[in-house]
Amino acid sequence: MAVDQVGILALQRALTQAAGLLDGIGGADLDKPTPCTEWDVRRLANHLIAAPRIFVTMLQGAPPGWNGREDYTADLGDELRTRGNTLINLWREVAAAGEETMADPDWQAAEIATHTWDLATSLGITTDDLDQSVAQRALVTMDRVLGPVRKGRAWADARSAPAGSDAYTHLAAYAGRVV
Repeated sequence: MAVDQVGILALQRALTQAAGLLDGIGGADLDKPTPCTEWDVRRLANHLIAAPRIFVTMLQGAPPGWNGREDYTADLGDELRTRGNTLINLWREVAAAGEETMADPDWQAAEIATHTWDLATSLGITTDDLDQSVAQRALVTMDRVLGPVRKGRAWADARSAPAGSDAYTHLAAYAGRVV
């Protein structure tokens, strides 16, 4: 599949927003529960930080290896920015070379955007100020890739968001989160 430049921009924006939320995490926040019922904020933050490394590995054609041993507790936003920049630069190289790839920057943005909602919810922060177009594009991508009914462990069946919800809440509900 040819690389979509708009998808790269959506991924870059998703990473930037997630890093901004990570900047606000203090030590007392790390043990807070998250909508990802098996994770606390520490594990969610470390999953977000690991994602660009995993996506780079996938983009390079190797198996992802989601079970990394990252355990960051400080400078979380900076760590995500550094790894995110590496990922975005690789996507730009792939696009400039006209390479075909099975990887999808829109799917990666959907992963990051969904976990951005998870993190904001865990920290009691509204998603109203986030770039809603990132979540809207992520929702379209998630519907295209997964559809509403899922059998996997990572994504539950789609749910409905309350009327009047922002795009991030609709994305989270579609990802199977209780909103």
